[in-house]
Amino acid sequence: MQPLSPADPDRIGPFRVLAELGRGAMGRVLLGAGADGRLVAVKTIREWLLGDEEFRARFREEVRKSRQVSGAYTAAVVDAGPDAPVPWLASEFLRGPTLEVAVRDAGPLPEAAVVRLAAGLAAALASVHAAGVIHRDLKPGNVILEASGPRVIDFGIARAAEGSDLTRTGALIGTPGFMSPEQTRSLPLTAASDVFSLGSVLVLAATGAGPFAGASTLDTMNNVVRAEPDLSGVPKRVRAIAERCLALEPADRPTPAALSALIRPVPPTSRPWPDAVAALAAAQEREIAHHLGDLGEDPTRIDFGPTMVTDPNRPTWVREAKAGTAEPPHSSPPPSSPPHVSAPYSAPPLATPRHSTAPHVTVPHVTAPPFTAPHVTAPPPTPPPVPPAAAGATPARLGAGAAALLVCAAVAGIAWYVNREDDADGLLDQRDRYVEQCRDDGYGEDECEESWPNDPSSTWTGTLYSEDDDGFEPEWTEETTDDDQPTSYDVYVEDCQDDGHTRSECETSWINDSSYTWTGELFDSEPSEKEVYIEECTADGYSTEDCESSWYSDPSYTWTGEIF
Repeated sequence: MQPLSPADPDRIGPFRVLAELGRGAMGRVLLGAGADGRLVAVKTIREWLLGDEEFRARFREEVRKSRQVSGAYTAAVVDAGPDAPVPWLASEFLRGPTLEVAVRDAGPLPEAAVVRLAAGLAAALASVHAAGVIHRDLKPGNVILEASGPRVIDFGIARAAEGSDLTRTGALIGTPGFMSPEQTRSLPLTAASDVFSLGSVLVLAATGAGPFAGASTLDTMNNVVRAEPDLSGVPKRVRAIAERCLALEPADRPTPAALSALIRPVPPTSRPWPDAVAALAAAQEREIAHHLGDLGEDPTRIDFGPTMVTDPNRPTWVREAKAGTAEPPHSSPPPSSPPHVSAPYSAPPLATPRHSTAPHVTVPHVTAPPFTAPHVTAPPPTPPPVPPAAAGATPARLGAGAAALLVCAAVAGIAWYVNREDDADGLLDQRDRYVEQCRDDGYGEDECEESWPNDPSSTWTGTLYSEDDDGFEPEWTEETTDDDQPTSYDVYVEDCQDDGHTRSECETSWINDSSYTWTGELFDSEPSEKEVYIEECTADGYSTEDCESSWYSDPSYTWTGEIF
């Protein structure tokens, strides 16, 4: 959770913006509060998508469908502004760490907790699919470990970017290590794609690593499409669930309902997650309270200061004076020194209102024997010294001035050094956030580390930077052998380029060519869902415009011969 910058808006729709919860390739997530004080998570869209009318149309339709999703394991959509200058969607704010943060900071979950996680995710996908929505980006960062169980967020929003400028530049919507094989190859998706992602999420939750993790983004994508999942270290019961989910063919994967039947029964519990995860949730609560406190809220304040214990039988001496007189205080003899007045310590009350008066403390009244104070004659007042006539600066004054200058210089030097260290710490924090957000988008740590010093904005925007150019998409490369012999990938791309094709075309062909050998023919990815839909629709005699409009409104994403 990060504080807002001066450029951030104070309000989005009806919600007051409090802090930043996170950011990704498509937008930012902000912590907001409604007029009733309820906290919400507000997702806003990146600037480069604002002028894409196709994206806006998709976003509007996905918001409509997301409102229909209900269930105990999803985050309800509270409000949305799809037609705002910057489109946004607000969902209920869920308290608890993401699965990604929990595994990173507290380690893999025990077997019983992973089985409970699987049951919750299966129920969540059943709710999402029942509303005609495919999640498309089910990953550890989109699963919240709430005190009552797992909750799935961001369902359906990824589809809004399909066909937009973002995908036309070659980017894939999704997270490489958790995408299905058909999603990696840009094939039409069904609900079975989410089930594959669920299997990958369970493996990471149980072991701390995904089943297809590779040294680079390309390696990971190749593993998803061609390699067997790595299930070493996965507990037996979790393995039985994950294996079914990770079937290569979509038709071989179970439905969410079949998964629920396989997993149940799950015993009830009041503490579904380990203590380390609960500690992360408690830390999040403290951070939220800190941000609310900075905004002038009145959280309950508890005084942890010392408590003074006094003897209740010991008299407490108080002053009594008659009106209009200056009667000396009562005291017990002998009056050798002025009497000491003490009162028991009283801690401030909890949640004291801002304008309340100080609490009234009643001190027990004890009357001591009267006495007559001795008369003391004060000496006459001494007149202030007369400053000597100005006769020029003396050596003592010159020395004092020089010493003062030296002290000021020393203080300025110390302040500069402290601020220098603070600036360095701030730079390190900014770099850590940059690398973390870059890794959240599926890039390798080395790629993110290299991009940080070359990115002039010092803020992750979804694009990697290198020394040679302003920004680039990561090249798909393979590790070379020890003797630096060219790999099959290098040979393929080189032969393909020799035939007059571009490097981008050759790289795409390499991913889709199961032979890994250049034969003189490019292998393009399969047509997208939309392209298939519109082609079949226009073949039935409808106009392209009518077919595109129907595509946005058709919950099945499959042409059935009827315009929606």
